[in-house]
Amino acid sequence: MKKGRTTILGLIAIAALVVISIPFQVRIDDIRGKFRSVEDSLYLSSSSLKKISLGYTEILSDIYWMRAIQYFGSRKIEEQNPELLYHYFDIITDLDPRFVNAYRYGGTFLAESEPFGLGQFDMGVTLLEKGRKNNPDNFRLPLEEAFLYYFYPKDYVKAAELFQEAAQKPGIVGTREASVKGMAAAALAKGGNRDLSKEIWQIIYETSPSEGRRNFAYRNLQEIETMEMEDQLTASLLAYQKDFGKLPGSVKELAAAGYLKGGIPAAPVGGDFIIAPDIDAVRNTELASRKLKEALAFLNAKAVRFKKMYGEYPRDLAELRAFIEQETTGAFPEHPMGEEFVYNPASGIIESKWKYEESK
Repeated sequence: MKKGRTTILGLIAIAALVVISIPFQVRIDDIRGKFRSVEDSLYLSSSSLKKISLGYTEILSDIYWMRAIQYFGSRKIEEQNPELLYHYFDIITDLDPRFVNAYRYGGTFLAESEPFGLGQFDMGVTLLEKGRKNNPDNFRLPLEEAFLYYFYPKDYVKAAELFQEAAQKPGIVGTREASVKGMAAAALAKGGNRDLSKEIWQIIYETSPSEGRRNFAYRNLQEIETMEMEDQLTASLLAYQKDFGKLPGSVKELAAAGYLKGGIPAAPVGGDFIIAPDIDAVRNTELASRKLKEALAFLNAKAVRFKKMYGEYPRDLAELRAFIEQETTGAFPEHPMGEEFVYNPASGIIESKWKYEESK
């Protein structure tokens, strides 16, 4: 009985909303008719719209939202007007400050580069920041903004700050919370703040109920510790080079010359420490192999994507680099040993001469 009554009340409410929305549509159309174009009508101020809303600002916001989707969705990227789009979504969110999807859609579309968006990063994040201010308990808004900072200006410190903010919001719990904390840790490591990155991975390792998540955190902790060892060994290598005017033949020779207090350390990830002469640095073979595998997978996937878009593989690595940088969702990865990648334009395959076995 209750279920039937609830259904009837729901249908009555929907019908009422439809009836109420008709005068708004008519009044908007009447006002729009006084302008030369649709674009002109979009420059109505929020205060003007509130006056014609009869107090139903959320419903009017929904109408403008539908108009925004229809209007901007019917135009090609190059025909879009970023200032107009920002103004439109600014009005929508003035009418309904808690309209989270309006901030998310408008902010990401404005900020993302072509062909995914309009390439107006500052406008996009301004809209998302407005959303965060008006919806302080929502985790999705700082999360969206974090991804934008991570992929576009590649501001990893700001991205990590926003990932951490998202992880602390209500409604994000369990595996999702651990995942966002992991994103923050990864961004901090990429931005050079290994200490804070280690701290976050340690928290995930100690608190996550998921064994897989704990294993992933532990793997990252091992990798960061190994990178710190690489830095320490590289500092000793450069001291040797300064004293002798050349690099030693091996890390063992560096240790034998008395430049490594306590000898050669054992890397948490395993493998050996070797000299990368192309970059005057010490690298761990296991860590370098992991990074190389990731880099090759990324580059080969991008070469395939290039062919799907243009019908042929890139002419050379320079063209592939330009393609990757234009997409801006990832930087062209450097070879972990400082060497050049080997590219075959006929097959589109990118490889490396250096392999782990060669270090033994």
